[in-house]
Amino acid sequence: MVEAKLAACVSIIPAIESIYRWKGKVVKSREVLLLFKSTEVRYAALEKAIKAIHTYDTPEIIALPVKKGLAQYIGWVCCETND
Repeated sequence: MVEAKLAACVSIIPAIESIYRWKGKVVKSREVLLLFKSTEVRYAALEKAIKAIHTYDTPEIIALPVKKGLAQYIGWVCCETND
């Protein structure tokens, strides 16, 4: 995703334990959480790329708004994801 400029950075958080209901059953599984730092402009392409390679039928893909941030960092993310 970084090489494709869909994200400026991806943070990988291993060993997440998730408990959720899926198809009527409570499931407990180990997962890896990925945090993609990107822009609203790149969201649709990033979502499509994640869905294309993800093994889940319904992967957790959510976008959270950035209300504030270091201007230099936000500028870097925008620069690194710019076509």
